[in-house]
Amino acid sequence: MEQQLKTIYEAQQVSTQIRVHEKKIQSAHKKMQEMDAALAELNDKVSREKAVVEELEKDRKKKEKEIEAEKEKVKKIQAKLYEVKTNKEYQALLKEIELAKESNDKTEEEVLVLMEQIEEIKKDMEGATKELTKKEAEAAVERKKLDGELKSVDAVLSDLKKTRDALLALVDDELKSTYTTLLERRDGLAVVNVKNGVCLGCFMNIPPQLFIEATRNRQLILCPSCNRIFYFIEEEE
Repeated sequence: MEQQLKTIYEAQQVSTQIRVHEKKIQSAHKKMQEMDAALAELNDKVSREKAVVEELEKDRKKKEKEIEAEKEKVKKIQAKLYEVKTNKEYQALLKEIELAKESNDKTEEEVLVLMEQIEEIKKDMEGATKELTKKEAEAAVERKKLDGELKSVDAVLSDLKKTRDALLALVDDELKSTYTTLLERRDGLAVVNVKNGVCLGCFMNIPPQLFIEATRNRQLILCPSCNRIFYFIEEEE
């Protein structure tokens, strides 16, 4: 049994390394996702601002056409001033001219406001575009680095899994089953050392006699508190 316990303990050490490397892979993928999300957000911002500018430009052009149309209208009305025969008609045309000019003045103010808005959004869009270009370049460099790290970790992970599987193949089915179940239930830590009457998995005290038995590594002993497998190793002080 001692050799079986030693083997399962070694398998645990390898499994712990596997989890470390798997977390590195998860971390790398998470970082890539965060970069992609940040780029997508910036890209969306630029797209939204571009769409707003296009709409404002359409509105501006429409109002400028309205201004030109009103100016033409004023010219035509002014031409009629020389044709009217009564003062009443003359005053009515003057009033029409006045209203048209007031309408034009208001529209011109609206055009100025639109131009200011367009300029402001364009300035912000230019800054966002520059930031997007910068972030895309940084992301490309970081992605290349992460891809390289992932390939390296994948290679190490593959070797570790082969080593783990080879070790588990030397363990009897009952012990392997217990180990596999505990590995899932105890966050990847199924085999632990025991020191000074304390389980180094859950750090709870165990009965003195059980501790003595655990130090001999002659039988399968589980922690009464967390059910982890005990494998005793003398640790250097």
